[in-house]
Amino acid sequence: MTEHRAYRTPFVLGKPIKNPADFYGRKAVLREAFAAAVAGQRVSIVGEHRCGNTSIIYQMMDADVRAEHLAPAEEAALCFAFVSSQLASDGPEALLRRIGRALRRADPDASVDFNAETIDRQWLVDYLEDLADRDRRLVLLMDEFEVLAGFEPSFWEWFEVLVNEYDIAIIATSRFDLSEYRTEKGDGPPFFNTIRSIYIGSFSPATVDFFLADKTELTDFDFMKVKDVIGELAGRFPFYMQVASALFYFHAGGESHVTPEQIETIRREFATQTGALFDDAWPKLPESERIALTWLAIGADPADAPGIDFDKALRSLERRGYVVDGRIFSSAFTDYIRRQLRRIELNAETGRVRAGRRLVDLPPKERALLAYLIDHRGLIVSRDDIAEAVWPEYDKEPMGVSDAMIEKTISRLRKELEAAGGDFEPLESIRGQGYRFQNPAMSEAPTASDAAEGLDA
Repeated sequence: MTEHRAYRTPFVLGKPIKNPADFYGRKAVLREAFAAAVAGQRVSIVGEHRCGNTSIIYQMMDADVRAEHLAPAEEAALCFAFVSSQLASDGPEALLRRIGRALRRADPDASVDFNAETIDRQWLVDYLEDLADRDRRLVLLMDEFEVLAGFEPSFWEWFEVLVNEYDIAIIATSRFDLSEYRTEKGDGPPFFNTIRSIYIGSFSPATVDFFLADKTELTDFDFMKVKDVIGELAGRFPFYMQVASALFYFHAGGESHVTPEQIETIRREFATQTGALFDDAWPKLPESERIALTWLAIGADPADAPGIDFDKALRSLERRGYVVDGRIFSSAFTDYIRRQLRRIELNAETGRVRAGRRLVDLPPKERALLAYLIDHRGLIVSRDDIAEAVWPEYDKEPMGVSDAMIEKTISRLRKELEAAGGDFEPLESIRGQGYRFQNPAMSEAPTASDAAEGLDA
């Protein structure tokens, strides 16, 4: 163990930043959030959690940070209460109890009974009346607000009346714009449509340099010399910058040179440490954004992305830091996305076809078509190319192979592959040219461990 490892690590991993001394960047977002609190507005800080939006509302709970952004009279007129929505997701009653506990910590001088057996709607009204009598207003800081979207609309109708009546400010955090939880049919809480979004995404280049310079000053390692590798792994995504920098600090801190072997070790460990986080983030992304990221990961033409507004999805991903300068923020996340694709395999010896974890029983012509497409993956092939490869016996026939025969075979193959699920259609139709098969996660042949896996029939 080198001497540097005995020091306190300057990185905050796996949890929000609560110590203002460890906080970095986001000053403009803090100013906007405090201005919303003073004005009694409802806003949600949308984007990167952990070191991003969650850390911001923790900073708002700190007295010294509030003193930087609020005049004494403004702070005296406000009561800040932090509520974890995750701990209140069981229902409205659970939320009211969490609010009651938060108020007991934030405002112990209130005249209401914090030990009441029931913290219900009437109790909260009584508290707000008491607060108003003291010429103060409530500011609710609510983390991961989107987990409450499933509450009954009647609760949100009552809650909106309460917020309007007592001029409550809400500073929430969420991973997505809260209006997305209200469908085109009108389902979902209309209250969420009244909340304005403050977007946070990746760091600016200047903030990245500040972050790396600050960590260099706190440690015995020059992070600027590995800035490019950190950028490749983490983009400018704050939390993942912490992870990548911490790995360099552990493996190379105190040393004047970083070896290629150390860099490869760091790449592997970064992928391992972030895998669970990617597992958490990926299914929570809207379907349109998963499709857009998949198209970026495999380098397909965005114009062919099915059923989505690619540019709209891309703008949303850029706002929240998942896409930086037109690319997915992290090479590790790109690899992760590719692994989520359906892996299409054809064993040339046995003729066995596997799509994802599912064995597929293909008729001879569909199997021959798949073999040809795999051999020409990534290339555009015409109908004539397909006809020649799949129906060689028709070469000398006067009528040849009809377009209907080709389309029917392609349609049957698509249906079988689609049964494996996933966000990416491996077989694209290229208008006026033919077809292209994309299979970036494909193994050349099944391994023994693959064959031993439990497969659906």
